[in-house]
Amino acid sequence: MESTSNSIKIVYAAQKLFAERGYSGASVDDVASEAGCTKGAVYHSFKDKRELFRAACVATLDKIIEHVEDTTTETDEHTVDEIVTGGDRLFDAYEDPRVRRLLLIDGPSVLGINEWNMIQERLRVELGEHALHHVADEGLIDRSLVPMMAHLLFGAFSQGVLQIMAAHNPQDASRLARAAYRKLAKGLLVNE
Repeated sequence: MESTSNSIKIVYAAQKLFAERGYSGASVDDVASEAGCTKGAVYHSFKDKRELFRAACVATLDKIIEHVEDTTTETDEHTVDEIVTGGDRLFDAYEDPRVRRLLLIDGPSVLGINEWNMIQERLRVELGEHALHHVADEGLIDRSLVPMMAHLLFGAFSQGVLQIMAAHNPQDASRLARAAYRKLAKGLLVNE
């Protein structure tokens, strides 16, 4: 039980430090100190710094997924509004510079694009496909389109976040990205 408790403390410390300082700016010693344990305890739970970083990324995504699921299940509306609300909550999460640093800047470069895409895939499946299955249950889209629509919506979201990051005025870019995402989501779900 103590090992699990230590692992949780270590991952929490890693999330904090990697998000604040970046992968190269936070050492295993720093994480151990922040977690209140020894460097040996970190290596007991994680093979190396990269594996620790991966665990921090996964834990951050878990928190985002939980937040989005909590806000979308608060409503009885399980159609287009669920997708729009979920998209807004994702944009909210990724507006945090610490999340962007961890998940968009360091994530792909440290873990490699293939492993990174596998980790990010959870967002598409657990949020996008989940919401789209509700829409299909309502008869608004063909169930066979759900996986591809989830890819398209996640791609639109990802590109929106990248545009916000690169913008001279992130607030305006966020407003535009959210509006475009809503339009796209609603447009994809028009029953022909």
